[in-house]
Amino acid sequence: MIVRNVKYDRKKLAGMIDQSLLVPDATKRDVMDRCAAARQFVFRSVCINPSWAPLVATELEGTGIETCFVIGFPLGATSTVSKVHEVAETLKALQGRPGAIDMVTNIGLLKDEDYKAYTHDIAEVVKVGRDAMVGVKAILETAMLTDDEIRAACGCAAEAGVEFVKTSTGRGGSPNIRHVAVMRNAAPENVGVKFSGFGNCSAAELAIMGIVAGANRLGTPIGPQIIEEIETHYRELVINEPQHRNA
Repeated sequence: MIVRNVKYDRKKLAGMIDQSLLVPDATKRDVMDRCAAARQFVFRSVCINPSWAPLVATELEGTGIETCFVIGFPLGATSTVSKVHEVAETLKALQGRPGAIDMVTNIGLLKDEDYKAYTHDIAEVVKVGRDAMVGVKAILETAMLTDDEIRAACGCAAEAGVEFVKTSTGRGGSPNIRHVAVMRNAAPENVGVKFSGFGNCSAAELAIMGIVAGANRLGTPIGPQIIEEIETHYRELVINEPQHRNA
């Protein structure tokens, strides 16, 4: 598959995927299966709830695959102090191994236009992550936001020092492909856009549409299926910018 003259082969697609397991009833076997799939496909990370970080970090030891854990999940309404403590405690399990943090931002603060407090909440988590050389993604929950709020959130998150802005947890409504484009246009070039929370229905097609709209990271619990479907059905797909003809 080629999008804007970039080839998305199996390796490149896998390197974009945060393979997630964020359901409350996940078992040890479920987590280990996700890690086995991550090792097989060489995903970018396995994204889990904090309690599973020690197991995931051990299972991924030596692979270079990140242990990604969520903070303030799924509501984002816990206090900044609580988020910082949760990050600091979970980072201990990584013991210097590759990691990433996906934090849910405080949506109420954003809607109140208290941008200073909203940015501070993110920045405090970024500080802890940076000290451990672990990057942070800010989850915006775009289905709950207007386009102007999405733009404001991207600006605040970038100011706070995040590596990525991320659409959704999947719990606050499914993101629209249009949200990805709004985020890509609003965020600075050095801040990535993660498309997540889009569910399992037509997931490969949605992943492709997200990439076209500007996503450079995908969060999904079904990474292997997406890769296999794109490889099987969309290997020859080419989506490039149209050539403009002079009138």
